[in-house]
Amino acid sequence: MGSHVVLSLFLVVSTVGCAAVSGAPSTVKAACSYDQAWSVALSSMDEFVLTQEDKNKGVIETDWATFASERSIGVFQRQGNKERARFFVNVEAARQPVTISVRQTREFFSPVGARSQGIAWKRIPPNAEEERRLVQRITNQLLSEGCTVVG
Repeated sequence: MGSHVVLSLFLVVSTVGCAAVSGAPSTVKAACSYDQAWSVALSSMDEFVLTQEDKNKGVIETDWATFASERSIGVFQRQGNKERARFFVNVEAARQPVTISVRQTREFFSPVGARSQGIAWKRIPPNAEEERRLVQRITNQLLSEGCTVVG
């Protein structure tokens, strides 16, 4: 019976942990055609290297962008940690208005210390501000194209 309690506790903690890390996507809804919304979403991603753009599925994915982390290493607070992030944009037109959702996946790597644990990247929470910035860029472009953004 004790092992069932431990297993149940582990499943609850791991499920909540994954939900907290993945985050809910940021969205914008627009009253315009799917083609127009797709074009705006795709053009909003021009600063990223894309790994997938499938208009039929409404999916845009970016490649990993790696950059220096603001997190410091060790007792002497040295620099050297890395982070990487990628975006997933979904354009859904099952019904009006068209919904464009943005989700970021983010990972952390430390080459030294207890955090390194070998060479694996560790999943960390997405940067909600970066997601909001991308949604705002898409929103601004939708408005400039004459689309109505719906609450």
